[in-house]
Amino acid sequence: MPAFTSAKGLGLMHTYFLCSFLLLVAGCSTGPYLHPQSSIGQNALLSRTCPGPKAAMSFEPLSAELNWVHVLVYVAPPGSYSWPSKQRSVEPELRLFGRLYNPRHPSADTPLWVSAASPVVTVQLGSGKTYPITVKQLETGFDPRKTFSSATHGTPLSNDDIDDFTLTFPDIFVNGEKVPMAPIHFNKREERYAPVFNC
Repeated sequence: MPAFTSAKGLGLMHTYFLCSFLLLVAGCSTGPYLHPQSSIGQNALLSRTCPGPKAAMSFEPLSAELNWVHVLVYVAPPGSYSWPSKQRSVEPELRLFGRLYNPRHPSADTPLWVSAASPVVTVQLGSGKTYPITVKQLETGFDPRKTFSSATHGTPLSNDDIDDFTLTFPDIFVNGEKVPMAPIHFNKREERYAPVFNC
């Protein structure tokens, strides 16, 4: 009886490892998301500790005093979770948030503020149609220490589920220093990635 139980346990363990291996090989689907591309900046994960699509574009000032403070641009597709409303978006949403890459920097205790020369962002669709939107986060500015999540409620871009468009931003500043940026092109895509079970 113990030998049978041991063999049965080994069989279950082999099945578990086989399923886990197949899951890792197959990967997880990102689902459709809006992938950003720009001549300036770097693609970034929405969460630094979990895998997934590099769905945000990250920009930072050039100076050594502030280049550890990044401004991230993300367009959440319809159905994305939104905070603090705890609801899902019904339209594509432009969301801006901050990310600090060196909290032990000598300037880490300095107050931080992201601002803009104008709150107006220009949307150009793949069809060539162009229109402006007013971004509340750029009207008021925001503290990148407090606004650090891609789930923060943003600004709707369109009543339609647009999947090919370009955003052109006004001058963006961190503590008055201009952040180098360029137009960002977004297009819908889907990818696969290896899962991490504690995310």
